[in-house]
Amino acid sequence: MKKKTGTRVLLVVNVVLTVGLAAALVETGYVSKALRKISGTHVPVTETDHYKLMVWLHERPTSQALASPDIQIAFIGDSIIEGWLTSNILPNSLNLGISRDTTPGLIARAKPELIAHVPTWYLGIGVNDALTATPPEKIAEYVAQLKTVFMPADRLIWRAVLPVTGASWTPEKEAFRTAFNSAAQRACQEMSNCTFLTPPDGYGENTADWTSDGLHPNAIGYRQLAQQLCAEISCSP
Repeated sequence: MKKKTGTRVLLVVNVVLTVGLAAALVETGYVSKALRKISGTHVPVTETDHYKLMVWLHERPTSQALASPDIQIAFIGDSIIEGWLTSNILPNSLNLGISRDTTPGLIARAKPELIAHVPTWYLGIGVNDALTATPPEKIAEYVAQLKTVFMPADRLIWRAVLPVTGASWTPEKEAFRTAFNSAAQRACQEMSNCTFLTPPDGYGENTADWTSDGLHPNAIGYRQLAQQLCAEISCSP
């Protein structure tokens, strides 16, 4: 009798532990990530650990920016923004770049109160939408959402998706980049607060020399971006 009771207790404990473990895996998103990996489905950037970490790290400087009039420009976008030492050319700046970010990810984390508070915004997004094979029919929707999000800003400097080279950059991805830039430029022209920046002169021809890997700018590439930006606003010497 005692043996049967002990077996039942052990069984109940195992069931409880299994249910608890399953709940924890679902809660943390492990199950959905594993299923996507098995099926080959793209994992939304908002569910990646890096995205969540960077959003958390941005909370403190964002709070400080909201409490102060000192921040004059905020940079927001993907890895090209994250890797840019923006404080070197604009000390009173806020860098909100997140590597591998996509347009939906940026829209999800954009704070309306911060956009209205910081006078000038520099926006650079879109290359990862191409890299993750986003359907081209999504471009109009994404660009329209970006337009709505940044309409309250005093000024928006919207930079085109930069040229990319490399074996993984297919004609389909290049077509997406071109279409995204065209849609973004049209949207910017419809906004009274927007300036659209095409890639710096010579960037397409010099991508191999101005980037570290065909995508991310090196010191020369960032200097070209800085010179282009500083032709629009006042920068540090």
